[in-house]
Amino acid sequence: PLAWIVHEDGQVRKITPTVTHQISDGEAMVNATVAGLGLCQVPISMVRDRLCRNELEAVMTDLSTVPVEVNAVWPRRAHLTPRVRHVVDRLVSEAARGALS
Repeated sequence: PLAWIVHEDGQVRKITPTVTHQISDGEAMVNATVAGLGLCQVPISMVRDRLCRNELEAVMTDLSTVPVEVNAVWPRRAHLTPRVRHVVDRLVSEAARGALS
């Protein structure tokens, strides 16, 4: 399991929770959390609406997460396929408006 990397009292700390379920799909992880199967650490953009609807509750709010770098990698070619170009452009657009936080 991956550790949660957080800021606590001015220090960077790793928290490695006991794992009951390990899910690699973010939306499935959120759905499992809503179903009461445990906690998850995901970008706020994935759960903002569910928090507003009280489907989820933020916990450990005294800890702040460490920013994570996001990289898009694709084969080196003169031109990207339209689908890849669309995804890259969308990621850049979403990041610029803060939607990936």
